[in-house]
Amino acid sequence: MSTQNVFDIIFPGIKTRRAAELFVRILHKSNGIATKNSVSEFANNIQIGIILENGELFRYSRRNFYMTVLRTLIDMGFIQKNVPVWDEKRNKTLYVYSRNIFDIPNKPPTVGFWRISYYICKKWNRLFL
Repeated sequence: MSTQNVFDIIFPGIKTRRAAELFVRILHKSNGIATKNSVSEFANNIQIGIILENGELFRYSRRNFYMTVLRTLIDMGFIQKNVPVWDEKRNKTLYVYSRNIFDIPNKPPTVGFWRISYYICKKWNRLFL
């Protein structure tokens, strides 16, 4: 696959792709786990507008984030929802969004859908490993 970015394959829209990249950056900073509150805060921030590294203001609808970005990542298996994690500070179980690392073979399948899926999963794993 010619693209280096997994989001180029999954999301056709430029703004949707950028919102997904920003969300995964948040996941990456927190070891692949995000609480529902932090995801909600992120969605609010991108709706208000955040300034990117290049100084550009980026806005994306909260509804579109949940309906397009997060739902797609969950439906495709890239992110797991309601994963129980023990919180030492609060002494209780939190249910969080967690990234999924795929167990893929060293060599890709020969043809078709499975070959494309292999490369998509490989690019996703590279984001977190």
